[in-house]
Amino acid sequence: MFKLSYASVLCFLCLSLCVAAQTPVVDPTKPLGFVGGTTGSALGGIQETIKVTSILISSDRKVAIINGQPLHENQTLKGAGAAHLGVLVKKIDADAVTLQQNGKVWRVALNSTVIRK
Repeated sequence: MFKLSYASVLCFLCLSLCVAAQTPVVDPTKPLGFVGGTTGSALGGIQETIKVTSILISSDRKVAIINGQPLHENQTLKGAGAAHLGVLVKKIDADAVTLQQNGKVWRVALNSTVIRK
């Protein structure tokens, strides 16, 4: 019969952890054939951290709740760190907000599963 010593079990566990640490993490919810976008760019990181949770539109004003801040068109996102410095709300639509920073323009969709009309 084969006897395992404490040292051999410990070495086996360490080796297993080293192999597991080198294995890339795969998102099990990612669709098959999905190719990632520009998350390595500075703009990609900013887009992921900006959340539009509510959009309110009436006949006389438009307000979007972005990262917890109520903002109108032509207002700048405040606080949120150096990455969000100078993010300007260009346009507020019923389903998304158009933002601008350093000459780059992008749209952030309303982050909600329930839309009330």
